[in-house]
Parts: sequence; C-alpha cells; structure tokens
Amino acid sequence: MTVQQLQERSEEIGQSLTATIDGVDRYQDDIAGGGERWEDAEVNDDDPDGWRYWQWDAAIVLAPDAELTSDQAADRMIEILEDDGWTADEPRGGVEKAQLGFRRSHDLGEGWYVELAFRVAGPPAPQLLRISVVSPSTNRS
Repeated sequence: MTVQQLQERSEEIGQSLTATIDGVDRYQDDIAGGGERWEDAEVNDDDPDGWRYWQWDAAIVLAPDAELTSDQAADRMIEILEDDGWTADEPRGGVEKAQLGFRRSHDLGEGWYVELAFRVAGPPAPQLLRISVVSPSTNRS
C-alpha cells in the first residue's frame, strides 16, 4: 500500500469509531488529524525513501453532563472493533485511566493498531477519550 492509501484507511477506521458517539455532548470540539511518521530516523542509500507509516489521532472531551462517560463511549468503539475482527491486547492503565490496544492483520495487511485511552473516573469532570490508529509501514510513496 502507498502512504496515501494508508492515510485514507487510517482516517476511515478513526472516523468509524468516532461515529459511534455522534450526537453525544462535547465539552469542546474534537481534535483530530494525522500525519506521516518515519519508522527510522536514518535514511540509507539502499532505501532513500525509508519506511514510514500513517498515524491518525483524535482527542474527544465529553461534556460532564453527557449521556455517556468516556468508558461507556469506549465500550461502543470496542464493540465495533471486536465485531470487525480486531484482537484486543492486554488492558493497561490504573484506577483513573485505561488504555486498550487492538490489532488486526486480515484484509488490511499486517501491522494495523488501534489504541483507546480514556478516563475511568466518572463525572463531574470532563471525560477525555483518545483514539490512535497506526498503519503498517510501507516504503512506497
């Protein structure tokens, strides 16, 4: 796949996850975007373009009085990922926040990764939810 194709697919995955909470009140506007990342800082003569991947990130802050907490919003996204064949890593985090990683290597190719990070503590605080979608690496422009 080319970097452009990785970008498009990363954005599709991210947007399908954020769509699960469309209409839920936000504390502020969502911040979302992506960029090309280099796998190795050194570019060698044999491979002047180097290996790179695309990473799409979103930060969503739900309103304190929203109908969902961030962990409930994450549950909706987890259901979509699991239904689509993503495999969950061991959860990480603690009492107030959690991180869940998911991997998939079916029709998407090897190495796709999605991470959800969210607050476990409920309102009255704004509820932060972060989403990262990381593509596999490519050396194709």
